[in-house]
Amino acid sequence: MSTTQRRGEAAGGTEIGAFESFDDWAHLVSSGHRPPVADDARGPLPPDALPYRPTIRGPMAVLRIVDDGGEDGESIRVRGDRTVIGRTAGDVVIPHDISMSPQHAAIERLATGAWQLCDLGSAGGTFVRVTTARLRDGTVLLVGRTRLRFQAVDATEAWLVEDRADHPGPRHECHGPVTSLGRVDCGCGIGLDDPFVSQIHAEIRRTQRGWVIDNTGMNGLWVRIDGPVRMAAPAQFQCGEQRFVFVPCG
Repeated sequence: MSTTQRRGEAAGGTEIGAFESFDDWAHLVSSGHRPPVADDARGPLPPDALPYRPTIRGPMAVLRIVDDGGEDGESIRVRGDRTVIGRTAGDVVIPHDISMSPQHAAIERLATGAWQLCDLGSAGGTFVRVTTARLRDGTVLLVGRTRLRFQAVDATEAWLVEDRADHPGPRHECHGPVTSLGRVDCGCGIGLDDPFVSQIHAEIRRTQRGWVIDNTGMNGLWVRIDGPVRMAAPAQFQCGEQRFVFVPCG
């Protein structure tokens, strides 16, 4: 009789029959990740089986509410088909961020199991972090804490206008095939008086297919979404001044 059986009987429980023991938690979480066994004659063998994952229920994801100035924060399991983020209502509420709308954005799981991010008509918009983005007339960027609106005059001339709530901000011309953007007095074509902007934060390029911006800054380049955006891989987005990391599982 196994130790587990004896413990069950001592506690007045039912015998577990043919089971000798139950696997512990460490074995459960590691059983699907055993390295392939090497065979001298045939080389490495393929894994015995794929790690288990559900095939009928919808996939889940993890939403991390990033702490100010850090990479860590509170993690929330996303299991429902729709998760609303807002200042006063929703599944994730950030009450102290006055720049966030009452119901600001939503994460939705599609019938295919894919995920998408939607803005719910917020006043300030929802921004996603990108490495490279194509610029169209009216595209709104967030660089540091500065909002910039792209204005395309024609194929050879464009402007970045500081988008301020109280009054129109300065206009910055995009010169030549490449215009650098960074902190003021750092030698860039466009200088911003913003301590959260890197010395060289981004580059705007004029290509045959239109205008493109590339991130080079520490705090990232953020683009306001104007429709649902798919999140097939880990993604970062911002509502108001709160940043989030979304990680789909599976």
